[in-house]
Amino acid sequence: MKTVVKKIRRNTNKKSIQIKNIEEESEKNIEEDTEIMVQKLTLEEIHDLQDEELKKNKHMSDFIIEKTFVTINVCFDYTIYVVKFTFRVSGVYLLWIFLHYLASHLYIRLCVPSTFIGFLISPFMTATPHCQGLRWIVYNAANIINNMWVILGTWICSTLLLLNETETRNK
Repeated sequence: MKTVVKKIRRNTNKKSIQIKNIEEESEKNIEEDTEIMVQKLTLEEIHDLQDEELKKNKHMSDFIIEKTFVTINVCFDYTIYVVKFTFRVSGVYLLWIFLHYLASHLYIRLCVPSTFIGFLISPFMTATPHCQGLRWIVYNAANIINNMWVILGTWICSTLLLLNETETRNK
């Protein structure tokens, strides 16, 4: 039995020595492979690796510039939307302003010339159809513009009152 135990001990010692040798060889191989890989990298590859690392770690200034650009883009889009909406809503209002301006100037030029003869013929010209039409446009356009100012003032006051009411509720 003693001989069997001795044989087993010898075998285990031999195997542990073999395992140690294998481990040492593998460590040497790994070190050699690493050295070979480092030697094979060219300067261009090293720069590429550094660039990739820089891309991964963006600077705070890049983040700020990116966020600023996004914010400006959103603000610009919103401004375009507001301008388009304003022109859609106020298109009729702008039309009446244009008609009032044009009719006023045409009435002075066509119906009330600024000469002595214009003074003499103005009572006759006021009865003509084009002068009556221009006077109608001036009169109604002025009324509509006044009414739109009242509507705008009412809307602003009601909006301010609603804002004031919601602020007092939140307090």
